[in-house]
Amino acid sequence: GFYVKSGQMAAANIGNAFPKIWQDTMSVLQDECPSEPFEVVKSIVESEYGCDLHDVFETFEETPIGAASIGQVHRATLKRDGSRVVVKVMYPGVENTFRGDV
Repeated sequence: GFYVKSGQMAAANIGNAFPKIWQDTMSVLQDECPSEPFEVVKSIVESEYGCDLHDVFETFEETPIGAASIGQVHRATLKRDGSRVVVKVMYPGVENTFRGDV
């Protein structure tokens, strides 16, 4: 997360602080961040809810619709009423990084 965010800052060249080669190299992080494997996502969601993923969701798409430096987003359908939702999942360790506990 931290390194991706740093790369995004270099690509955006905030304050004209970064050389052109850094901007070009890191530009891929602006809209093509790598995502975590689904097993990691499933584990995080189940840990947060305290139950199996399919106890809460009728469907949960394994492929994210978006990924960023701190997490990714998946489409899902709630089991209780069939509502279509998006689930934002924060990557492991991100909260500790923000809190400075690393």
